[in-house]
Amino acid sequence: MKNLIVAICMLLGLLVGLNVQAQSENWVQTDLGEGVSVKYPGAPSKRDMEGGITLFRFKTADSLAVLTVLIRDLSNLGINAEQLSAAAETSEFWDQVQSSSLQALSNSKLLKAERIQMNDQPVLALELEFPRDGEVNVMSQLIFVKGIKSYTVNFNSLDQKGDPAVKEAYFGSLKF
Repeated sequence: MKNLIVAICMLLGLLVGLNVQAQSENWVQTDLGEGVSVKYPGAPSKRDMEGGITLFRFKTADSLAVLTVLIRDLSNLGINAEQLSAAAETSEFWDQVQSSSLQALSNSKLLKAERIQMNDQPVLALELEFPRDGEVNVMSQLIFVKGIKSYTVNFNSLDQKGDPAVKEAYFGSLKF
């Protein structure tokens, strides 16, 4: 009986994984510039804001997650792409980026911070918890620089109910 239950659980896990893979194959690839792209479960909205900031946003059909990319053009800081790339190799740069991310979300709490390599480039992976409308939200972020721009790729799990498989497919689709 125990083996039957384990087999059923494994089968359900496989079916869910295949379903997410099939869904992610139908996702919309979005070009973010500088050779960066990511896939969304549908067409994201795009908003150009002051200060060279562009926001791509998509809310899942179940309204339990918001997937965003915030792109900042840093050329107005008086630096070039080579200087930005060199800065991104230092711990001080990433410490400042982490501090800025925490300040951007009022009352946020850092759950996890990790510096990783993706596509041979340094990336800061953060997980933040913050209250909004009486609920606890968890935001996972991947932050990196490319060219003269910084990219913040977010998966915001509203009231901690966003589908982890969607998050994995979203972050897994990121190319740069």
